[in-house]
Amino acid sequence: MEEKQTTKYQGEKTPRWLKTIQLNSWEAELLISALVLYTLFQIPDYLDQWALQSFERGSRLHRLFSIIEKAIRLLSFGYILHILVRGVWVASVGLSYVFPKGIDQRSLKFKGNFNKELNKSGSLVKMVLRLEQLSSIIYGISFIFFGTLIGFASFIFSFIFFFELITPLMNENSYLAGVIGIFILFYFLLTILVFIDFLTNGYFRRKNWSADWFYYVAFFFRIVTLSFLYRRSLLVLISNTKGWKSYLIPFIVLGVVAGFLWMDGTIKDNERDRYYISSASGDYNSANYENTRNPDSYLVTTIQSDIIHDNTLKIFLKDIGAFGGIYVFEGKTLNKTKWDELTSDSISLYFDKRLAVKIDDTPIENIDWFKTQHPITSEFGFTSFVDISDFESGAHFLKIGIDTTGMKAEAKRVVEKDNYSLQTISNIYFIYDKP
Repeated sequence: MEEKQTTKYQGEKTPRWLKTIQLNSWEAELLISALVLYTLFQIPDYLDQWALQSFERGSRLHRLFSIIEKAIRLLSFGYILHILVRGVWVASVGLSYVFPKGIDQRSLKFKGNFNKELNKSGSLVKMVLRLEQLSSIIYGISFIFFGTLIGFASFIFSFIFFFELITPLMNENSYLAGVIGIFILFYFLLTILVFIDFLTNGYFRRKNWSADWFYYVAFFFRIVTLSFLYRRSLLVLISNTKGWKSYLIPFIVLGVVAGFLWMDGTIKDNERDRYYISSASGDYNSANYENTRNPDSYLVTTIQSDIIHDNTLKIFLKDIGAFGGIYVFEGKTLNKTKWDELTSDSISLYFDKRLAVKIDDTPIENIDWFKTQHPITSEFGFTSFVDISDFESGAHFLKIGIDTTGMKAEAKRVVEKDNYSLQTISNIYFIYDKP
């Protein structure tokens, strides 16, 4: 009898060609994973550089693109894991072909629990099947995690849009600002309902009293959070996980995403802490010199070289968050202007008061600072040119720190951290080879 061209699957006919593709999907998975992984390794650096060139570091939009960058890195990690599991799978397939009987327990002559362990492990064929399922699940879950992070970024963008819209109206039209404020509050309450529904695997979608009206809320948030990209994959995973375990899936997804964000932030915090602790100790740090630094090294302050052959010291100082924080706590002393809106002249005036720059023990005053971006990393900061012709040839230290003289207590808390003090931002050793 001729083989039927289709089979039944959950009430729908599955074409024979689709079954063939499903059985051989590993070939496409490996090819796509390798190509996508190569691309994904390139994207974050380009995205980060573009975001730094387009938005002020630490601004809402810059942080938004940082989340997207992290989502891409998380997806890359998933693809790496998938390729590793597929590699083990390919090796197991090869072994099962050469040695179809698997482990020869009689030859090993293991006793006791070691023998029981081999009995439980099953054949190579079962191992191949388990690895096949695992690799396919990893492939799908990676995209769920990626989609969740992208959705989070999209959701944050919606709040940024509302706040950017309402801020200019606060002083111009208080009534309209109030209306928009009420809308934002209502939007926030709907967000809580959607979040509860997500954690409970669809509580509001399962109830007769809420299914009708909540459908439109869910449909709106599918667009806002881009969850339509991964929603069906997540529902497939939840609906095929039995019992109470299915309720763990949303928490696992949130836990992995939150853990990845926390871990990435912790790594950057550790890099920052190590830099400032190293500066306080006066250690030699190649990241402080443009001619020796790695582009991926943590950036705070640089000079052109560790050996200076001319009479000018070119200093780049990154616009660290503490500068703006201190400026705000001190009451925006320069015409109530926001920190990122200050001109280079205003920055120079403010740094004359709050930034202590010394070479060895000699204060350098009345420095002109120019707002700029680092030529390699595109990070926002300030550049100055200091004449050092009056100093003798030999070893010197450039010392930069925040002067807390007369500073308010709230602002001092920005300077004094748990592990370090910004009274020493950078302590850079250099050799002056006087021309």
